Amino acid sequence: MTNPEKRRLVDRIKTIEKRMLIIVNPMSKRGPQIASGVRSLVRRAGMDLEETSTDHPDDIGSTVEFWSRRFGGSRVIMVFGGDGAVNQVVNNVMLSRSNKNVVLVPIPAGTANDFCRALGFDSVESSLEAMVDFNLRSVDLIKIEVDGPGRQVKYCSNIIGLGVDGDIAMNSQKYSRFGVVGYWYAAVRQATIAIFKGVDTYRMKIKADTFEREGAFIGTMFSNIATYGKSLNIAPGAKINDGKLYVTVAHPMNAIHAFFAGLLVLKGQHDKSRTVDTFVCTDVEIELLDDMNAQEDGEVYAYPKGTKIHLTVEKGALNVLAAPAPTN
Repeated sequence: MTNPEKRRLVDRIKTIEKRMLIIVNPMSKRGPQIASGVRSLVRRAGMDLEETSTDHPDDIGSTVEFWSRRFGGSRVIMVFGGDGAVNQVVNNVMLSRSNKNVVLVPIPAGTANDFCRALGFDSVESSLEAMVDFNLRSVDLIKIEVDGPGRQVKYCSNIIGLGVDGDIAMNSQKYSRFGVVGYWYAAVRQATIAIFKGVDTYRMKIKADTFEREGAFIGTMFSNIATYGKSLNIAPGAKINDGKLYVTVAHPMNAIHAFFAGLLVLKGQHDKSRTVDTFVCTDVEIELLDDMNAQEDGEVYAYPKGTKIHLTVEKGALNVLAAPAPTN
């Protein structure tokens, strides 16, 4: 940014809010560096600044809760990181019940940055420029109620994958330093193994208002956005604020069919496959009949057999900064 642009940005921020919270994922490729520049601008402007890191999720929760109790009105929270960092912040904001008083400003400094792209941000500069106009949107979140050993409530902004997607996400953690390339390497490696050993399946019960099935599946995906992993068009036409949950169910198939189904996902045409079901709902119940891995906004969780998961759409749950709508 040029000096006049920086000055304009700071002036705009000061008119919006006198206090700001900056949260940085220190493991992101560009997060700490970008945050450093914004931090200097904000401090030179004499604004109150609170900082924390996604290295300490409990600290994030404590900080947000502190702000929720001490300050009234809206607060600006800038998140420098990717989808995993946004996921941590979203959960702490929602669980501290401060979501109606918070404006989340995501800065794409992670690997896939799916949440940012759904809001119209494809670069750091686009997020910072949007701060000047401060165009706000209320977006939906997926509420996750897990009934296993104890009861847990969580939130997800992008996508939940059970089965093969969870396994790929878990395996890709070994190659996380390579970003999206590491994820694709894990996916190709798993596909290669499947050619010789067969495609793994996972037993579960799925019940929604228009779909009910029990059996073995390669995987299921529940999405709040159209595209994830930068290039997988998992829910064509999905909007982050349309109040809907987009579901993809992959039935058992051999490795060759799975490969071609994967190619169809790139084009958003996987609903044409005879071994894939897609539907839209607002409420779905899943019971896991096998131990299973899941990825939630890229964060990996292991759920034991017998776990029941209830997904609902919480409409307009969070206020976020978004790019202005394109004009025709």
